[in-house]
Amino acid sequence: MTINEAIQHSDDSSDAEDDRRQARFVWLSETALVAGTVLIFFAFLTVLIRAYFPQGTSLMIDPDASVLPDLLWGDDIELDINTENGVVEQLYVGRILRIQRRVQHRGANTLTWNAAKVGDKVVRDDAVQTFARSTAIMEVNKNSRLTIGENSLIVFDQRQGDSSLPERNSALVMVNGELSGKLSGTGASRFRFGVNLPNSNVTLRPGKTGEDVEFLITVNDDQSTTVNVHEGTAQVVGRDGIRETIGKQQSVTIGSSGAELRVIELSRAPTSTSPENGMAVTYRNVPPQILFTWSAIANADSYHILIARDPEFSDRVVDDDVIGTTFTHGALGSGSYYWYVRSRVGWSQSERSAVRRLTVTQDLVPPTLELEPPPDIIQAGLWRLHGRTDADANVFIDEIPVEHQGGRIDHPIELKPGANVIIVTAVDAVGNMSYAPLLVNAK
Repeated sequence: MTINEAIQHSDDSSDAEDDRRQARFVWLSETALVAGTVLIFFAFLTVLIRAYFPQGTSLMIDPDASVLPDLLWGDDIELDINTENGVVEQLYVGRILRIQRRVQHRGANTLTWNAAKVGDKVVRDDAVQTFARSTAIMEVNKNSRLTIGENSLIVFDQRQGDSSLPERNSALVMVNGELSGKLSGTGASRFRFGVNLPNSNVTLRPGKTGEDVEFLITVNDDQSTTVNVHEGTAQVVGRDGIRETIGKQQSVTIGSSGAELRVIELSRAPTSTSPENGMAVTYRNVPPQILFTWSAIANADSYHILIARDPEFSDRVVDDDVIGTTFTHGALGSGSYYWYVRSRVGWSQSERSAVRRLTVTQDLVPPTLELEPPPDIIQAGLWRLHGRTDADANVFIDEIPVEHQGGRIDHPIELKPGANVIIVTAVDAVGNMSYAPLLVNAK
């Protein structure tokens, strides 16, 4: 190899090494870029999740340690061991009892929403969401119930509750919508409730030992929150530390800023006047207009009527505010319905009126109509037509109404010599009709 060739070979080796170094640098740069992009994506996803699942109104539940053994009512109850004293504590657990229309359930630490099912267990970090005209009823420890109203988002979240409650509490975060419940204050179902609002704390307790806690919480259109207490008591701690205590049949509305707490006495519940409890309505082709009425309450701004197909009021047909003391519905199809009404003053709502039941039935069956056949030949003159029909049917002979005794037809007819054509018709209360033609030969 000549000197010039050696020099050329050395230059080629140097260029190859430079190419390898450059390729390695490009690979490292691309790897760093990909890793940075992934980190930025996950940071954005975290911000997005927090934006869509904010921490709003929270309802905390803490079990009474004295009844803890009785609380273990499920095979898969979530437990926590207090390492300081070895006490086993029950964290929040619930089951979905009833679902109407579109309800979704999201498991803990997942982003996927699935259609909720009856029997689903809801534990810490789970979420339940309802949509328009949708409801979910949950069991909270045996005899206690929560009803999640339409357009609500509920997230079950473990957090430290009100500082006035030394125990660790399980939280139910209410982002929007309506939540109501009746919590048993006796035996294994006894609970104490703490409600963490975005700018205040509320604690719900029985008014006395063994008393139930009945409440209705709404996140209002102006972002205030109203807590209606129908049984039990509630203590509210505002942003500035001011405390208000309300009792049975009182309401507190916490302003969106948390600086204003408005306490009022709940208005009286109206008395339903019609339809009567147990009333049955029958129709043939078109559902009838049904008028719902109730008594007026002196200080009420409006009323809220709820009509459902089940006594738990999960399958809701009407869930509306009404000005005045009447409401008309003309599209209640065949089935059983339950209804009640509340009076409203501002955002507060009274306890509900007595629940009434209404049955609507479509009747397409014509009434019975049976006539005794006449002899082949009858003497002209007076002849009695015999037959039977339903007791509540109206009977017409040749379009003329005739009376009958409890469905027994016995009516005189004047026969003329020759062929006599007689048309008998029976019509029930909703318009179903039966008719029978008779040809009677008289001489």
